[in-house]
Amino acid sequence: MSGERPAQAGAPPPGTSLGEKLSASVGIIAAMVLAVLLNLLVARHYRRWDWTQGGLYTLSDATVSTLRSIEEPIRVYVLLSEGDPLTLSVRHLLDAYRAENPRIEVEVTDPDRRPAEFLAVQQRYGIVAGKTDDGRIVTDAAIIVARGDRPHFLTASDLVEVEDEDDLRSRPRLEQALTGAIRSVLRSERPMVCFAAGHGEKSIEGGGAGGLAALKDRLNKNNYEVVELGGGRGGDGHGDEEEAGAAPSEPAPEVDLDRCRVLVLAGPSQPVPASDVARYRAFIEKGGSALIALGPVPDESDQRYVDLGLSSLLAVAGVELRSDFVFELDPKLRSTQGFGETFAPIVRPHPITEGLIKAADQGLGPVLTVASSLAPTASGPVVPAPLLVTSDQAFGMVDFFGWARDPSEPKPRDGDHPGPLTVACASELPKPAGSSAAHGPRVVVVGSPGVLYGANWQSPELRGTAVFVESALSWLAASPPMLDIPDKPAFTAGLRISEDSLAGIFRYVIVYMPLAAALLGLAVYLARRGSERRPGDKGGPGAPAGRGARGASAEAEREGSP
Repeated sequence: MSGERPAQAGAPPPGTSLGEKLSASVGIIAAMVLAVLLNLLVARHYRRWDWTQGGLYTLSDATVSTLRSIEEPIRVYVLLSEGDPLTLSVRHLLDAYRAENPRIEVEVTDPDRRPAEFLAVQQRYGIVAGKTDDGRIVTDAAIIVARGDRPHFLTASDLVEVEDEDDLRSRPRLEQALTGAIRSVLRSERPMVCFAAGHGEKSIEGGGAGGLAALKDRLNKNNYEVVELGGGRGGDGHGDEEEAGAAPSEPAPEVDLDRCRVLVLAGPSQPVPASDVARYRAFIEKGGSALIALGPVPDESDQRYVDLGLSSLLAVAGVELRSDFVFELDPKLRSTQGFGETFAPIVRPHPITEGLIKAADQGLGPVLTVASSLAPTASGPVVPAPLLVTSDQAFGMVDFFGWARDPSEPKPRDGDHPGPLTVACASELPKPAGSSAAHGPRVVVVGSPGVLYGANWQSPELRGTAVFVESALSWLAASPPMLDIPDKPAFTAGLRISEDSLAGIFRYVIVYMPLAAALLGLAVYLARRGSERRPGDKGGPGAPAGRGARGASAEAEREGSP
């Protein structure tokens, strides 16, 4: 046996020099300083990884730009109980909001557990509350977003969209609702968008894939005021509704055009009276902006295109609408159906198309159907910037009606307009004399009225076209980009349990799971018994259980020690 005293735990081994001790101390201090600095870095630079299905807590570009533009406190009152399924999701999402801008102040008030705080919020904002049979408090507002004395209320139906009540499938809309509410309280005015009427245009109340109601609803949700202008009747004085045999609609109430921020001409199908053209042109020249969507309109005899009488209006923007019919022959851009009249145009860089280019990277580019090409006028006041163009394989067919009598695969002929063709462009005019506006009049011209129809907001495949229209209107109104947050995937919000499934659950819980646990325990017991009785154990069959290799090793050490 050695007479040396065993070294105490934690004491430096014999022979440790002073330098080694100092080096160890410096290392410990450096590690502590590094840990403090790392914590400060993490506190200042928030970062999270979202592994949820569909990126439930990953903020969109629209939300990030909205949050970074906030310059004064925005207070968010969450009036959900702790047991509400939405509470945790709302808190996580608001944490991400606050990480982008600490001016977002969140106050979570459980009406059941904090009745005094809830009563203060209820009296301040006039919340209606009641009690269920089990004593829980329910309110008519789940969340309140407020800036000063301007509140915006969100209900539970605003936060979740139920897709199928039978299958209990729902789609979360937390980000859309919260960001929309923040934008609502930030905006102090509602820009007015005025749709021209009376020349065969679609009505803003018309629903369905070919109406303008979807665009109107989209504008309303983004705090635009949408109105319909009165106007002269072209042609025989009858609109689309009368041609279809419906009763004539009531004339639109007259609105002062000077109050409008943006004028929209949504595909007139009848000649526009010169008086209306002069009024629209004066509006632009005085500083107004306009979105003009026109396309080829055949006359009643199907022999030529209708002259809409808008040449002088388009000339203000330096644009000319050609009397042709665009066919895209590039197989990568044209639709697999038809002759190439439906195609995906190429996007050109411009402030309008910034969001569109991002959408195109995800395979959501714009789609046009039935278009005419645009060209700059010979002596226009400005040079229009192309927004959407075709490939060089496309062409504008001039004699469309001759081809339509015996349609075949279209081929360019002499006199047709060769590609690439411009099908959408934008112009910004010089500011009028004495104007204090930040920019001059702006005009966007699209050679296809179909970009404004409801199908673009109803079909996910056409979302790129909707993004283009919304970006164009935002640029014309000099407003922030419209809220464009992709829908999150739907999920099953509950379980449907039948008698058979309930019986299956009973068998698994009461029979199969306990039986599996018992069999596993028996297998472990038998494995241990077998290892204890293995031949070659130094202790022999009669050795105490648990001695095994460890006991033999300890005995060998004792035998070999001096």
